[in-house]
Amino acid sequence: MDALRKPSRPSSTIFTHLRNPSMRNILRVVFIATLMMGLMANQTLAQEQCSDKPSCWPEGSAMRTAFDLKDHLDSTEKTLAQKHQELLLLLSNAIGTAKVDGRVITALKAQQDAWLKYRTEECELIGALTGAGGSWPTTHALRCEANHTDRRLRSVQSALACVAKVPKKSSDFDQHACLQQLAPLTNKNKKN
Repeated sequence: MDALRKPSRPSSTIFTHLRNPSMRNILRVVFIATLMMGLMANQTLAQEQCSDKPSCWPEGSAMRTAFDLKDHLDSTEKTLAQKHQELLLLLSNAIGTAKVDGRVITALKAQQDAWLKYRTEECELIGALTGAGGSWPTTHALRCEANHTDRRLRSVQSALACVAKVPKKSSDFDQHACLQQLAPLTNKNKKN
């Protein structure tokens, strides 16, 4: 008789346990717990990998603020470079007239390069002097750079607008007066 009996399958005992309601509940809880741990591990891994964009950091944190300031600074620096180039082109077109000589153009280029270096070094000192910890000194330095760059952009735009308004028959002193605002440290006590 035993020979006629169907061989039992090894997995049938697992299914037998599934018929028991309490065992099914236990397996269900184990399955859900395993699934939740897997999801949490994925979320933790995703959080650990996210550090290169503002949305990775909480609002108001040093890193989030630094990312926002860096975006603003990059945009403003690009505009500043464009406006400075426009100013140089406007002045270059006047070379050979009584208005501008090449020395002014060369001096403006050198002064812009020096200003960029000064701004970076000055703001690095400002960030370091805060005495803050973590990423905050860098964030303070970026805020300083953004503020300086905003001011410089306004000065370049103002000089550009002023030079563009100078009548063609005017002397070079009229254009030079427009450019004085680009040297605020030297001219800070002068009234334009």
